[in-house]
Amino acid sequence: MNHTDTPRPAIILSFPKRRGRPKTLRPMHDSGTPELVMKRALGETMEALDLCLERDLITRRQHWCGIHLRWLYTLRYGAPSVRISDPTHLGGMEIKTDDPMWRAARELEYHEAINMLAGTGHALMLLNLCVYNERPVFLRGPSARGESTLTTLREGLDALAKLWKRGK
Repeated sequence: MNHTDTPRPAIILSFPKRRGRPKTLRPMHDSGTPELVMKRALGETMEALDLCLERDLITRRQHWCGIHLRWLYTLRYGAPSVRISDPTHLGGMEIKTDDPMWRAARELEYHEAINMLAGTGHALMLLNLCVYNERPVFLRGPSARGESTLTTLREGLDALAKLWKRGK
């Protein structure tokens, strides 16, 4: 072994900066399957009340009244959907103390609205559209019956706006 020889400098191997499988180029915005894209274009994925607003069939004030009616309904009866839940499981959420006075005032507001709508004959139609998201005839296509249904909807929402004297 010769100790007088200077050691050779270490050879540093250079590796390419990008390793592994090349990235697949994907569109920046995933709009879903072609079927979903078509349903969105036809407005089938939108709620009926929002679709009425988008098509300028109702005003923003009327739309707010429909949303407010649904909110009051869900406070009173819960969300109208099929689901299984365990009422004993809180899911790690902190439960706020319920204000019985506030809840009683909201229930009174709901009952006043429903009684007023029932008296004018608009209650069933507004509940079906705003709460249960059922599409009325005028959203399915033009017809004589659709025009009268749209008029009934507008009258009912205007009655709510008059009752609540506000809306956004």
